[in-house]
Amino acid sequence: MIRFRLAEVLKDKAWTPYRLAQVTGLTVPTAYRLADPELRFGRFTADTLDRLCRALEVQPGDLLEWVSEPQDSTRREADRRAEHVQGRS
Repeated sequence: MIRFRLAEVLKDKAWTPYRLAQVTGLTVPTAYRLADPELRFGRFTADTLDRLCRALEVQPGDLLEWVSEPQDSTRREADRRAEHVQGRS
């Protein structure tokens, strides 16, 4: 799973999501949503990542981190898929 570290970077730089929105041109709701460490984000564009890196003067790796998910959740998902496929037969 990819973990977005924007909240940590903003805290280190003493920035608010509002300031981030002003500097990057992102909408205020988007900046707040991206900065919320509790929310899982879906997709965002390379342009958004570029804006964040440029404004914060960081590398993409400073904002993104890969975290291994527990094996159990992976197995449960595989089991659900198998049950779904079997149910269709």
